[in-house]
Amino acid sequence: MLTLVGWTLFVWATRVRNIIGDDELVGGARVWRLGVAALFVVFAVALLAVRRLWPDRSIVVLGPFVVFTIGYWLVRGTGIILEDHDLGFTIVHTILMVVSIGLAMWAWRRRAG
Repeated sequence: MLTLVGWTLFVWATRVRNIIGDDELVGGARVWRLGVAALFVVFAVALLAVRRLWPDRSIVVLGPFVVFTIGYWLVRGTGIILEDHDLGFTIVHTILMVVSIGLAMWAWRRRAG
């Protein structure tokens, strides 16, 4: 679980920095992207808090976190692959997708531990 949390915080903190630094991204597009990033960060922090305070209830946060992670990356990652992006962008995001989905599945499989 902690690996998924760490990875998520790394990926989405980096994404927030990129969003804020993109002067061409304004209005609703910026708000939407920041909202998605915030949701991932909230899931990660909530899982840490629940795991620490009520370890036997971690599944309550882990389940939705895993579903959201896998669902988001399947939709967005597939979109990135199919859209007209440069090769480097596509490769980086495909790696982010594969690692994120893999860690989510791994965390779910190890949830009892």
